[in-house]
Amino acid sequence: TSVRGTCMEKKGLRKYVSFKQIVLLLLSDVGYALALNLFYVHNNIAAGGLAGIGTIINSFAPIPVGALVFIMNIPILIWAIFVKGKTYTLMTFVASAVYSLIVDLLSFLPSLTDDMLTAVVCGGILYGASAACSIKARISIGGTDLLAKMLITNFKSMSYGKLLMIIDGTVVLLSILVYGNIEPGIYAILAIAVCSVVSDRLNSGFNKANAFFIFANTNSDMIADRILSEVNRGVTGIPAIGKYGNSEREILMVVVRPSEAPHIKSLVHQCDPSAFIVQVHATEIIGEGFENLQLTDSLLDK
Repeated sequence: TSVRGTCMEKKGLRKYVSFKQIVLLLLSDVGYALALNLFYVHNNIAAGGLAGIGTIINSFAPIPVGALVFIMNIPILIWAIFVKGKTYTLMTFVASAVYSLIVDLLSFLPSLTDDMLTAVVCGGILYGASAACSIKARISIGGTDLLAKMLITNFKSMSYGKLLMIIDGTVVLLSILVYGNIEPGIYAILAIAVCSVVSDRLNSGFNKANAFFIFANTNSDMIADRILSEVNRGVTGIPAIGKYGNSEREILMVVVRPSEAPHIKSLVHQCDPSAFIVQVHATEIIGEGFENLQLTDSLLDK
């Protein structure tokens, strides 16, 4: 019975979080902690979020940033119980506690640079990469991210991005008022910008491709056969009606690597010089022949 109970318990845990999510979350937490301790805290860069508020307070009181973040998370987590439910809140509580602990455990690390611009760029890259890991883990560590998700339930006319921008902007404004200097605010804005660019780039992926929509007047089958044999890419025929002449035709759709795009254009031109080609740039392609990405479903997303 005990063995059966243990198996049931493991199955229950897998419903909430996977091993991959835990690894990504730990990588994210360590990255956040390194960015804060190596670049942000000692240079008074309050790059938004609860960590930004913790950085401001830490510059005046010897209270660890991680502990401050955890304390500020408590009222947000209490509110989350009523908005997000107990399961989501419990997992977020554990994730935020681990995050705060790692931040303080690595607080002994010295700042790697006193140059503000270097700190902004390096910290932003590290923070952005950590944010990308956190997003892929699909587990919230609380803070302003969770706050924005709950506020959007009351402010439905606003997007999540706008709410997060308002919250982070408030933290930046607070840093300007507290430090009595506009420079910390400017550096904080730059740090947020670098973080956002890196995070967006990593999440949208580097697996770029080009999608071609080929409107051939003649030799449509020949074009498809040559793409299949020479480029080794699948071709989809889409039935369509040309409204100018009210004639039926077939649109060929194929997705290729950027390096293969010139071959496609040359090949189509050889088969049908009058063909009409539409080339679309795709930021990421998932599937056979490109990236094999399996997204982990979790009750934490609900």
